[in-house]
Amino acid sequence: MGEHVDHQAFVRRRCNVGVGPIRGGFRGGYSILKVYFRGLAMNTHLRYLKLCVVVVAWSFVLLAVTYRSHTPVVFGRYSWGYVVLLVFLCGIALMLSLVKPAWYLKLYQARAGIIVSGASLLLSITAVELVIRAVDPLGISYYEHAGDYVRDKLADDQLIFRHKPSWETHYGEVLVTYNEHGLRDRPILSKGGNEYRVLALGDSVTFGTGVDQDKTFAARLEPLLQERLHRPVRVINSGVGGYNTVQEVTYFKQEGLTLQPNLVMLTYVQNDVEVNKGPFDPWAQSSPWGKSFPDMVITMVGKLWFYRLVHHTYTYALPKPQSGPTLTSQQESRGWRESMSALEELVSICEEHKIPLVVFFRRMHPDENNLLLADVVRHAKGVPVKDMAPWFEGINVSSVVNSKVDGHPNAEGHRVMAEHMAEDISDHIIQFK
Repeated sequence: MGEHVDHQAFVRRRCNVGVGPIRGGFRGGYSILKVYFRGLAMNTHLRYLKLCVVVVAWSFVLLAVTYRSHTPVVFGRYSWGYVVLLVFLCGIALMLSLVKPAWYLKLYQARAGIIVSGASLLLSITAVELVIRAVDPLGISYYEHAGDYVRDKLADDQLIFRHKPSWETHYGEVLVTYNEHGLRDRPILSKGGNEYRVLALGDSVTFGTGVDQDKTFAARLEPLLQERLHRPVRVINSGVGGYNTVQEVTYFKQEGLTLQPNLVMLTYVQNDVEVNKGPFDPWAQSSPWGKSFPDMVITMVGKLWFYRLVHHTYTYALPKPQSGPTLTSQQESRGWRESMSALEELVSICEEHKIPLVVFFRRMHPDENNLLLADVVRHAKGVPVKDMAPWFEGINVSSVVNSKVDGHPNAEGHRVMAEHMAEDISDHIIQFK
């Protein structure tokens, strides 16, 4: 008999031999298509990512271009430092525009590391900020207290700004008390019959920034003058931080004369030639709202003590080539002219009311501000102008100022000033008689 053959099984086996490769081919093709379309989707996402990044980058450049520097020398709009920043931003935006999408793929793949690095940087900056606020290196807290002081002022139509009357507050550890006239002084009573009254005009040096009230030169002058004059003496501190000569003389005409001073003393400092423009808005400098985007960023970053420390070190500590207006050009400036005109007016008013006037020119070194001192002497028209530089000869400057950041005189500096002022004032009173 012949071998029996199962034709049906044979057919099934032959069919299965062909079906296997076909099924495998379908699976492979599907995988290839899947990878292909996934690649297309990835490329699309990368193009959108690049587009978004490029748009954001150039938007930052356009916003930066709208900024106007405080010292515009390039195109009448930007400082040289800001031009360098604009070139840098344009370079970054251009680079982001020209790189291939594959670069963004690498960026996307490294997103976890970028996020971790960014978070680490943020935490590090936060830690440094907290340490700086705790340690207060160089006395950098001065900027915070100075901002608080400015915001505590009131706008005034004539004086531009003034202190709020009858209240007290702390700037750091220093208690500041304002009397009923808004002066950093005790209440002003009616003038006694034998009282010799001195009115101290000035800015933050007279005000006593960073110094307890009883340690200011105005407060120290009272017992020193009483000892020399052998009569009751009242020294009124009318100093307001930020005042220039024009504001000081305006205050004297508006209110100072009503206090019936027997003598007026003016403490003249270098920034008396700066111009203060109204109307006064105490929040304009510290608030980001209503400013251009670059100014808004600068204002927000400027609140960091870390930034203030770096900025102060760069501005004042690091050696840089001399730039900016010369002394001769400053002498021709509006602020300089107005200061000298106000000084002449003060001399004239005091002569008219037969009130002795003494001007004290504050500087720490005999080589500082010689041109300004000479102009003050010339416009004072015979009124004694006392140079403070010899008072600090041989004294370490750091021992008579508040800190490296705050150059206002400390308690020791006010003591030195008061002792020399008392001698000069008593001599002038004798000569005036």
